[in-house]
Amino acid sequence: MNWRRQKIDSAHKNGVDEDIQKFKRKYLVFGAVIILLAVLSGVMLYNSIKGERITQLRERHEEQITLAAIDINRELGDIGNTVRLLSTDSDILSSLSPFNQLNTLRLKTIFKQFGRAIDNLLQIRWLDDTGHEQVRINIVDGKVHAEPAEMLQDKSNRYYFQNAMKVFPPEIYISPIDLNIEHGEIVKPLQPVFRIGLQTTATKGMRRGLLMINYDLTHLIKKIRSLSSGETEVMWVDAWGNWLLHPDPSLEWGAILGKSKNSLTQLDPLLWAKINSGENQIIMPHNGELISTRHIALSFTEAPTVAESIYMLVRTPKKVMEEIEWSAIKPTLLLVIGILLIGGRILWRDYTMQQSLQKMTLRLACEKNELKFLNSELDNALSKQQLLQNELVETRKLSSLGMMVAGVAHELNTPIGGAIMAESTLQSSHDSLKKALDEGLSRQAFDNYISNTEEGLKLVESNLTRAAALVKSFKRLALDRANDEIVSFNLDQVVSDLIYTLTPKLKNSGTRIVNEVNTELMLAGYPGIVSQILQNLIINALTYGTEGMQQGEIIVQAELNEEWVVLSVSDNGKGIPPELRESLFDPFVTSGRGLGHTGLGLHLVHQWVTNLMHGQIKMEALSRGGTRFVIYLPKNIQSSQS
Repeated sequence: MNWRRQKIDSAHKNGVDEDIQKFKRKYLVFGAVIILLAVLSGVMLYNSIKGERITQLRERHEEQITLAAIDINRELGDIGNTVRLLSTDSDILSSLSPFNQLNTLRLKTIFKQFGRAIDNLLQIRWLDDTGHEQVRINIVDGKVHAEPAEMLQDKSNRYYFQNAMKVFPPEIYISPIDLNIEHGEIVKPLQPVFRIGLQTTATKGMRRGLLMINYDLTHLIKKIRSLSSGETEVMWVDAWGNWLLHPDPSLEWGAILGKSKNSLTQLDPLLWAKINSGENQIIMPHNGELISTRHIALSFTEAPTVAESIYMLVRTPKKVMEEIEWSAIKPTLLLVIGILLIGGRILWRDYTMQQSLQKMTLRLACEKNELKFLNSELDNALSKQQLLQNELVETRKLSSLGMMVAGVAHELNTPIGGAIMAESTLQSSHDSLKKALDEGLSRQAFDNYISNTEEGLKLVESNLTRAAALVKSFKRLALDRANDEIVSFNLDQVVSDLIYTLTPKLKNSGTRIVNEVNTELMLAGYPGIVSQILQNLIINALTYGTEGMQQGEIIVQAELNEEWVVLSVSDNGKGIPPELRESLFDPFVTSGRGLGHTGLGLHLVHQWVTNLMHGQIKMEALSRGGTRFVIYLPKNIQSSQS
């Protein structure tokens, strides 16, 4: 009996030892898995935190570049309107008439009036076709005075005169940003300027020459310099790589001040080469820094021998990037340590539970409960995913509407600025008339007042009419997109309003939109969704199809058959790569991932057309090149639902 007991005990002991070895091997594997999980989780958290901060910095870069570009374009537009308004002044036309003697006295008077009315002007002058100044007005500290005849200079050898004479009306020449130079000496303190010139020609009833304005950029540069923050630095570089705006003022204006080594081309030729390789891009990393760039053309003309430009840079210094990395490393280390501690604790507890069958049963029960919890978490995750998808759709709508708001606001700036300028001219004419009444009103003064008033009122009416049309169009578009009820609407009106609000995006794209929709075509449905569908297709065509083309064309057509309204958007661009055609309407499919595109645009279009509008959509590759999207919509959505 004892022998059998000893044999059973020995067998039992051997079995226990074997189980212990199995447990050890099992927990060694579990320990390795926990370590691997901790490392992978740490890497994911690190990349997530760092990626989010980089994304925020990129958005801040884009915001600062956009604000600076808006300020520059606003200044260009305002001063361009000033030159055009100056060139249409009846007194200037009369004074510069080739049939009359050059009336320099009258020119000085008109130039003085403009010098007092317009801020930030340094000089107004008229040069003859040989480059000699005939009339020149200087504005210093708000005081306006005419330069004596003996102080007038020969500017025929200056680059801005030579380039401006190559630009023919109605185009306006805008010089590179430069420092103001008088009598061969740089004016101190430094005055950054650009010069705006408009040719006077016989075709406009004037002597051939050049109307030119020197515009002070000190206030603009100060405003853009203030955009810099602790994490970002805003900089300007001209077309030759010279710093115009830099956090270190000693590097600015290097070439002009005789410090040619203080330029981007000398200090960082690799960065300069990257900037020249594209108009808008994000350069990262570059010496541990995050840099965003944008190319801005200053001149209104496209003549390559005349056009001038600058580069806008926003830089996040290396120190800030290192702080971002460290801010991502700290929570990552805490997560890894936490996972290891928690995992080790779980392993130890589980090991002790294996000592008895009861603890094993308890462990199995816990695992069952954990499975239920995971299933519940999965259900919650699916619900959150659906909510996230809906939020993405709404975000895309708001993003599109926001782009249009920015475009309409930019478009409104020009007519409203023109109206304000015309009102200022009318006020000046009114003051002149009052003065003439006190001193003795002449027939010529009264005729001049009537002529100036008529022209000013026409200009005010034209600009305000355009502003009202922009507001009216955008109001219709915004109301349509806010309305989720089925209404009757005119398809041509929806297309026209959309094209109107996309005008700012089309201006420098080289692409035009042709509306061939029947003006009498009426539908019952969701005009805001139709507008959103067309906007996504048009923006896709601009971004991927006609980008970089000089004669791009997007055609919107619609026709009515017995059951459907057939709506199409076609372009003459590059076409869609064959590898993307089969999955074109799938979510997150895009060839512009490197540009920050999500690939949701065409997926949302497909969802709106098929699920909401109860229609169909297909893509066709055109034999002549380009792409055509064809959409079949029921004429009356209510009847299709029934």
